[in-house]
Amino acid sequence: MKRSIQLLALSAALTGVGSVAGAQSCSIASTINSVSCTVSTTLSTTVASLMNLTLNGTTVTLGAPSAVTDFNASGLFSSTTTGPNFQVKSNRSYRVQVSTDAATFSHTPATGAASYAKPVAEVQVSTDGTTFSALSTVAADIASGSATALSTITSVRYKTAYDITKDQPGSYTLGVTFTLIAP
Repeated sequence: MKRSIQLLALSAALTGVGSVAGAQSCSIASTINSVSCTVSTTLSTTVASLMNLTLNGTTVTLGAPSAVTDFNASGLFSSTTTGPNFQVKSNRSYRVQVSTDAATFSHTPATGAASYAKPVAEVQVSTDGTTFSALSTVAADIASGSATALSTITSVRYKTAYDITKDQPGSYTLGVTFTLIAP
């Protein structure tokens, strides 16, 4: 009796060795010439969000007044400057945003000039050359689109306002960040 139980246990163990969890099989035992046997399978994959922003040009020199006569009777001057171009590749819808790294420009005054914290809102941005929005430390949408192998080239333009009574001589710098996001 003891030996029968051991053989039964060994037989059960060997039966499980050849099986694969979730395996399917089909068998044919027929004398008919045309027979078939099918086993279904499932394929799966995971595709990540694939997005790329290409920006040509990372340094832009804004147009500035070069003579007192550049200012109007109110002491104001405005200059539009062509900025960088960008393109997007994406397998999903996307938005491009722009923001500044600080609320004011960093200013290195010329000898004898006062320091001036020029507000970033005095620079406006546009992608169509006609509708401008003030730059800010808060990211703002400037472009959007759907999945694309390569978007059309988008040109950025900056319009900078100057006031002869405020803008002091010297060099001004400001970090501007372009961000590609999926909505």
